[in-house]
Amino acid sequence: MSLQGSSDPVIQTQPLWVESMAVAMPLRFPLLDQASLTVADLQDYPIFRWRAETCSLLDHRLLSHPPADQQNLQYVTSFEMMALWVSAGYGVGVSAQSRIKRAHGWGISMRPLDDGPYEIVTHLHRPQGQANSVSVRFESRALHVAQAQGA
Repeated sequence: MSLQGSSDPVIQTQPLWVESMAVAMPLRFPLLDQASLTVADLQDYPIFRWRAETCSLLDHRLLSHPPADQQNLQYVTSFEMMALWVSAGYGVGVSAQSRIKRAHGWGISMRPLDDGPYEIVTHLHRPQGQANSVSVRFESRALHVAQAQGA
């Protein structure tokens, strides 16, 4: 499983689920009164991004709205590091909605991004052709979880 598709013909790639990106912000923040945000709304604040959650459209838009100081977009090594910077009030973070919702107890709030769609896709990869029983069971379970998530 990965967040990247594969163009290798010997690898069969299947999207499992799609998740929307959202904004994480401290519980006391000027933009909290807005129900949803756009990338332009974020340009005056430091933005923390975790590189593992790749969304090329979002990254392109974040870089196309340069602020006065070019240090606006900062990459962090994990979601937890992003949440730490955000909860401490150093800026906002952009991540998957489900991650931000689960981190509400860490002192961050979530707002959706409305000028998207900004999405990340989790893919299931397996070798093309005959699969062994373990990989078939794993694929079946992963697809079952993905269908349950979508329901």
